[in-house]
Amino acid sequence: MKKSDFLALTLSAALLPGTALPQDDAAARTMLILDGSGSMWGQIDGTPKIEIARGAVDRMLAGWPPDHQIGLMSYGHRREGDCSDIQTLRAPAPLDRAGLQQAMAGISPKGKTPIGASVEAASKELASVDAPGSIIVVTDGLETCGADLCALGERLAQRGTPLTAHVIGFDVEDTGGQLACLSEATGGQYMSAANAESLIDALQTVSQPEPEPEPEPQGPLHEDTFDRTELGRAWKVENADPSGFILEDGALMAMTVKPGYMGKSGDQPNIFRWRAAELPQGDWEIAADFTARMGEVQTLGGRRAIVQVARYADPDNFIAAEIYRQGNSNDDMWLKLLAVSGGTTSQATLEIAGDVRGYDLGQILRDFEEKGATLSLVKSGRDYTARLTLNGWTMQDGGPEVLETDAVTVLRSKGAPALFAGTMGSEQTLAWFDRVQVKAGAQ
Repeated sequence: MKKSDFLALTLSAALLPGTALPQDDAAARTMLILDGSGSMWGQIDGTPKIEIARGAVDRMLAGWPPDHQIGLMSYGHRREGDCSDIQTLRAPAPLDRAGLQQAMAGISPKGKTPIGASVEAASKELASVDAPGSIIVVTDGLETCGADLCALGERLAQRGTPLTAHVIGFDVEDTGGQLACLSEATGGQYMSAANAESLIDALQTVSQPEPEPEPEPQGPLHEDTFDRTELGRAWKVENADPSGFILEDGALMAMTVKPGYMGKSGDQPNIFRWRAAELPQGDWEIAADFTARMGEVQTLGGRRAIVQVARYADPDNFIAAEIYRQGNSNDDMWLKLLAVSGGTTSQATLEIAGDVRGYDLGQILRDFEEKGATLSLVKSGRDYTARLTLNGWTMQDGGPEVLETDAVTVLRSKGAPALFAGTMGSEQTLAWFDRVQVKAGAQ
């Protein structure tokens, strides 16, 4: 029976689980099997299929992954009518594009199409090294030597080192579904191509390694939801004044006892240090969910309320993200990153609201009390920023829900996560901290 005119490509790949391998053995390895059967002299758009295949493979090699080795096999290129005519021309090795071009140029199509035996031989050769492997078979015909490609696919899928076959047919009618069966059994793709351009595209698709999966989102390293009646040993309250805080209804409620803020003085009451929450090496984030009652809009300036989330050692050594009302005639509201090291201060500020320029300060203050926000101190490398994430609302119509200061660079920092709420004046500020978290990485 005359063989159908088509060009197919199968790419099979395996990623091995388990113990890390030595560097020389760990490189992914591919065996390219190029059809050398007689029908490869057939033409598509006036060009012999063997030339189309060589050109398409060479385009694939131009973008070959640098950490993948590649070898070359062929079949049917030496003898007519011989199903055992299968030869390894180049063993898998780091890419030598010129060497592979020369080897492909020496293939002169003559014989039959033993796809199954070729894939079996290539899989055994790749299995001699315990490393990720793949097989690419370029063929212009269906199996002509009696192999059951579906059964072969099942065997490859069950072997210790899995092999995945991707099959690309060029102008092919896969009668009986053997080519597709090989790919599906091994978890691969069956693709068809109608011309040289689509063959090149298909080769590019199946030859590239699959992207690494997105890492699973990490949960917090530490979390406190204050669902109890006492802070306990996990926390230390600096200059504790019990009249200014309480745990109630799943929140740490804090209010002004003495005008000031974290770092104002050594005797500032009720700085809450989370001493049980150790900060990790590298990047991290301290994030506190809160609501706050920060006063009303006033003609001559409002309450100078402040909420802070920090890494705090002492008044001369801390880094704080803070939101505060300026208390001036415009009653501006600011987000600040304040870094104090040995008494030396660096800061970055961002004006986020005011009683002018289209802000509805009264609504903003109601949203802080009723909807709340998350205030974060974020470390990325040696840079620190203050971030404010609004819970489904914005400072003005169309505004962002996440606000962040410029970065401040700090070479060394120390201390534990800390919270503070108060007033830089005589009026009282109330804040409810519902949850505080320490997260690894700059989120």
